[in-house]
Amino acid sequence: MQEVEHKLQKAIVEYLEIRRICYWAVPNGGHRKLSVAKKMKAEGVKAGVPDITIIHDGKYYGIEIKKPKTQTPKGYLSPIQRVRIQQIEKAGGKVGVAYSVDDVYQLLEDWKIK
Repeated sequence: MQEVEHKLQKAIVEYLEIRRICYWAVPNGGHRKLSVAKKMKAEGVKAGVPDITIIHDGKYYGIEIKKPKTQTPKGYLSPIQRVRIQQIEKAGGKVGVAYSVDDVYQLLEDWKIK
């Protein structure tokens, strides 16, 4: 995870803690040894899963965190992330992309998570 995304995810997690929302991070990113990656895949880890999982009123919500536009372009969804989001939404979950804590605030409002 890039440093900018790391700082953003940390701020989002602090915000979710303040709101007392049931959430957890999904540690799918980063580089791993091939043996570790194979073991994780065998255990069910899937590429493209959103960075943050929220459970509210028995429903799944995911937040994919992307780098905001700075001196460099903003982050974008990879093809596997797009596929995984479609699968989640087809199964009844909701997923949003956040470039800021304000984006998370708006997602929670849209999803009616108080």
